[in-house]
Amino acid sequence: MRERYIFGPVASRRLGISLGVDLVKPKCCTLDCVYCEAGKTTDLTLSRREYVPVDAVIAELDRFLAARPTLDYITFSGAGEPTLNSRIGDVIRFVKQHYPAYKLCLLTNGTLLGDAALRREIDGVDLFVPNFDASNDGELAVINRPAPGVTVETLAEGIRALCREQPGKVVLELFIVPGVNDSDASIARFVAYIRSFAVAKVQLNTLDRPGCVDWIKPSDAANTRRFIAALDDVAPVEAVGRFRYKSPELCRALATDEFDAGVLALIARRPATLEDLVQMLEADPERVRQRLALLLEAGKITAEKQSRGEFYALP
Repeated sequence: MRERYIFGPVASRRLGISLGVDLVKPKCCTLDCVYCEAGKTTDLTLSRREYVPVDAVIAELDRFLAARPTLDYITFSGAGEPTLNSRIGDVIRFVKQHYPAYKLCLLTNGTLLGDAALRREIDGVDLFVPNFDASNDGELAVINRPAPGVTVETLAEGIRALCREQPGKVVLELFIVPGVNDSDASIARFVAYIRSFAVAKVQLNTLDRPGCVDWIKPSDAANTRRFIAALDDVAPVEAVGRFRYKSPELCRALATDEFDAGVLALIARRPATLEDLVQMLEADPERVRQRLALLLEAGKITAEKQSRGEFYALP
C-alpha cells in the first residue's frame, strides 16, 4: 500500500535514519521562504485546522511501525508548517503511547510557538528544530515573506518560551542569505537574540539546492566564518552544506571501536557510500575512508560499484 502522509525512511545529515510525517497539504505554510525546496507557498496562513486527516496519518504510522523498523527519528516535516495541523498533539500521543522507543523531531519555522496551547500539544517531542533567519522585520520580509502578524519579535518570543520549557532540546537553524542577513549589524542582532534563547546548538545553513527565487546565492566559507566567530561564544555552532564546521564541544572524537560500530550500524540499515557515511557520522572523510578500508580487509563489510558510487554493505 502506498502511503500518503509518511515518507522515507531517508538518511538525513542531521537526524540519521528518519521517517517523515507530513501533516499539511502542499504548499500550506505560515511563511513563503525564498530558499524553500518545497516550492512557493500557495496557502499562506496562520489558521490551525486539520489540513490532512490525522486518523489516516495514525493508521499509516501504525502499519509502518508495527514491524519495528530501525529509525533514529520520526520527523514532522514535509510540504509546509506541521504545527498548522490542529491535531498534531494526537499524533505525538499515539507514538509515545504505542511506540515509545521511537524519538520524535519537529522541524518548524517557529511562527506558532508563541501559542502556549500549541507548546503543550507538542510537549512529547524529543528534538525541536526551529528556524530563525532574520534579525529584523526588513530581513524577515525579504527572506521569509510571512503571513500578516508574524514579526521577528513574535518569532523570538516563541523560541524563548520553547527553550525555557524544553531545555537542551532546541537546535536553532539560521539560513544565511548573502546581501540580506549577513551585515555586521545583522550578525550583532543575531548574537543578541540567540544569547537570549539558550539553545542547545545553532546550525548555520545556506543555499544548497534551488529555492523559489533566482537571486539567492550560497554563503561562501569566509562569510559563514563571520557568523561562527560571532556566535561560537554564545552557543555551540555547526555549519552544514559545502562549508562544514563544528564547535569543539560538538567534535568529540569517537574511539576506534565505537566509530567502527557506528559505521556497521548505519550500513546494516541500508548500503551507503563514503559520502553518505561522512554526512551521517559527521566525521572526517579521511578517517571514514581509512576505517572502511580496514573493515573491507577484515571481511566485515563488502563494496559494490553502482552508478552513484561505491556502496558499502554487510556481507
